[in-house]
Amino acid sequence: MSRSTSHDASATAPTTTWARKNWLLITLFTALSIVGVVVSTGAFGFGLVDADGGSSDGVSVPAYVYLYASMGALGYIFTKLMSGIESYDETDDMDRLVELALRIPVAWVLGAGVYLLSTALLAPGQPETARFTAGVAFLVGLYVNVTMKSLGSLADRLLGRGSDR
Repeated sequence: MSRSTSHDASATAPTTTWARKNWLLITLFTALSIVGVVVSTGAFGFGLVDADGGSSDGVSVPAYVYLYASMGALGYIFTKLMSGIESYDETDDMDRLVELALRIPVAWVLGAGVYLLSTALLAPGQPETARFTAGVAFLVGLYVNVTMKSLGSLADRLLGRGSDR
């Protein structure tokens, strides 16, 4: 019996090490995302971005972009959880829950990227109101996977790569 116990302990040791490294990476990337949000909004006045709202070439991202990107991601998460709440009854489902939760920092990064790209790519006559920008940020958060694929396709076209990925 002790032999099977030692076998079980050795079988779970790599899994525990993998899980620890995985959680460390998740924490690191989430912390970097939070730092990126703080710095890009110019919240603490580090001087790294031009947070002056009057400047036409300022590179700060309004805080509401992150707010509405988060709300879009939460909308997706709640919809996903509510449509399949009975399937989240095992402790093994922690990976699926973490994957859903990670949509929030991903939405922050993508929301900021889409905001910065939209200010550069939209024609000057296009609507650039806060409501329009917040709506786009919400959609980015709601459709994180679609946004990632779209930005990847845009990057491929801009860099002259083929679509044979």
